[in-house]
Amino acid sequence: MDFVKLCENILDLDPMIRFVTIFDMKGKIIQSKHREGLTSILNKKESKKSINEILKSNKTHNELSSKYGKEEYSVSVFEKIIRTTTPLDKKHILYVTTDGDVDPFTIIKKLTKLLQK
Repeated sequence: MDFVKLCENILDLDPMIRFVTIFDMKGKIIQSKHREGLTSILNKKESKKSINEILKSNKTHNELSSKYGKEEYSVSVFEKIIRTTTPLDKKHILYVTTDGDVDPFTIIKKLTKLLQK
């Protein structure tokens, strides 16, 4: 999978998408891209902390998947941003943030359609 192209395609889906990152199960960032002209809300240390939080949550979801099925995506809504995470495969997670005043499920539908191609 071409992660550079995937990040570019995701940013092209909607102008409200701020940030796209793909990381592995150890928290190593594989690819990351911000929308031009926007400043990151989190610094590097805070971004790492956020990724670790996502990994812990993903581990719990995987442990319980025999009960409620495989995780398709997760959405966290904050005052300033909306964070979506989607397992790309067994080794990678897609992390996307949008502005806080967007319908997250509109973005999820667009992401899902793109990832199914």
